Amino acid sequence: SVPRDFVEAPSQMLQAWVWEKGVLDTFAADYRDPSKKIPAELIEKMKEARLATEGMRYRRQFAFASLDLALHGPHEDGTPHDCVKVSNAILEKVLLPIEPQTAFVAYFGHITGYDAGYYGYAWADAIAADLATVFEKAPGGYLDNEAGIRLRHDLYEPGSSREVTQSIEKFLGRKQSVEPFLAKIGIGPQKKKSGAGPSQESR
Repeated sequence: SVPRDFVEAPSQMLQAWVWEKGVLDTFAADYRDPSKKIPAELIEKMKEARLATEGMRYRRQFAFASLDLALHGPHEDGTPHDCVKVSNAILEKVLLPIEPQTAFVAYFGHITGYDAGYYGYAWADAIAADLATVFEKAPGGYLDNEAGIRLRHDLYEPGSSREVTQSIEKFLGRKQSVEPFLAKIGIGPQKKKSGAGPSQESR
C-alpha cells in the first residue's frame, strides 16, 4: 500500500522503457527480417512528435485535477453548490472556452473513487520523469542491472513501510525535482538526445 498520489508512478515509469532504442532492440523488429530494428532517427522523431500535444494534454489534466479538488474541498454547510457552474468556470480558465450549456461534470468518471486525488496522474508523471534520470545517466541506460535492482530495493519493495518521498530520494540520491518533467514536456532546458542503453544494432 502506498499513498494515492504515488500509486500511478510505477506504471508511468514503466512506459519510459518502450521509448528507448536499447530496450526496443531486444524485441521490436521487422517480422520479415529480425535483424532490422527500428531506426534511431524514427524513435527520435516519435519522441519529438509527443511534444506537439503535451501542452493541451496537461492543461486538460490540470483542469480536471482543479475541478476534482474544488468539488471535494471545504464547503459551507447547508449552502447550495452549483457543480456545473464550478466546473465550467474552471474549465474555461484552465482548459478552453466552454459552451454555457455544457455539463462536463455530469460525466466526469473520476469524480468519485479518486476523490480529490485526480492530480495524482500528473504528479505521477512528474515522479516518473525524475526517476528516469537515474537510468538515463546509468552506464547501461534503461537496461542497467544495478539501476534496476536499486529501483526495486529502494523504491518498490519498501511500499508504505516508510514515507514514499524518502524512498524516491534514496533511489535518486538527491532531493526530488520537477525539472526533468518540465524538460520532458518541452518547458525549460531540454535534455540532450541520447540513445540511452546499449543497442543490439551496430552504430
